[in-house]
Amino acid sequence: MFNELSLQIEKHLALGSDFAMAQVIDRIAPSSGKVGDKALILDTGELIGWIGGGCVRGIVIKEALEVIKNKRYRRVRISPEGGTRETENYKEYVMSCQSRGTLEVLIEPVVPQPELVVVGRSNIARKLVAMAAAADFKVTAMALDADSQTFPTANEVFDVVDFNTIKKNPNAYIVVTTQGEDDELSVKKALETQMPYVGFVASAKKSDDIKTYLKGEGISQERIAQLKSPVGIDINAKLASEVSISILAEIIEHFRNKKSGDASCCGGHKTADTALEANNKFAEDYYINPVCKVPVSKTNPKHIVTHNGENVYFCCDGCKVSFEAAPEKYLSTGN
Repeated sequence: MFNELSLQIEKHLALGSDFAMAQVIDRIAPSSGKVGDKALILDTGELIGWIGGGCVRGIVIKEALEVIKNKRYRRVRISPEGGTRETENYKEYVMSCQSRGTLEVLIEPVVPQPELVVVGRSNIARKLVAMAAAADFKVTAMALDADSQTFPTANEVFDVVDFNTIKKNPNAYIVVTTQGEDDELSVKKALETQMPYVGFVASAKKSDDIKTYLKGEGISQERIAQLKSPVGIDINAKLASEVSISILAEIIEHFRNKKSGDASCCGGHKTADTALEANNKFAEDYYINPVCKVPVSKTNPKHIVTHNGENVYFCCDGCKVSFEAAPEKYLSTGN
């Protein structure tokens, strides 16, 4: 299981998508989850691995989506006595499953390092590539006649500006710093990608001119508005190295502060509040238990109750009993 999970982690790190890792860190028998059990949870709600079944699985998925969204770890304690204690990094739930055991699960966000694509061979481009590599970015450089001697610290170097060579990555950033060499065409190509962040190194006047050009080329006004230009934090930079620092600082700030629900031209990620409903496959496979508000697998529920001609799915005996005693209480606000 560990080797299989390791392969899944490598796979999703390579895709550049955010996910969460959950591990059972404490247990009081009986419970199906054991200390050391691990699972990977994707931002679609898919769980790969094992941390326990029944209500534990649903609770972990729900909390993992919040962890992915907020990029903050959380400890979750699920016990028969439950509790109401909740902080930014801790939450308690009632273990209503028949086993009546206790589990504590640590859920941590996994955010792959961002990728920076630098277009151009200007002095700023060279400085930016070197600084981004030092900051542990995956760096790709693109410029006519560029080679590894031009950009010795880049992970990849292409001697043409062709974004088809770049894998789709939600944590990717493009900065065009061509300094007069095919500026318009390079920015147009960058905006035609689905990359959520595109920056262009230019003066305010040059930025206005290129936006006029882009409009004439049929780029939507919404997409043009997403162009970061002038790019970088205003630190009154003068030298190429200082400009590069301002650009990299802006990218790092964007990367660290963005929420997974941020909208972009390519749709962005879903927030935890809407991920279960918005993801079609997950919505087909899971149902939100109206009592405890956690996802229940429709293919493997503990109980199914038919109410007013519709199936209601439950993860445990306790939720079923509570629902049957007062179904209107739990369905009055909708599922």
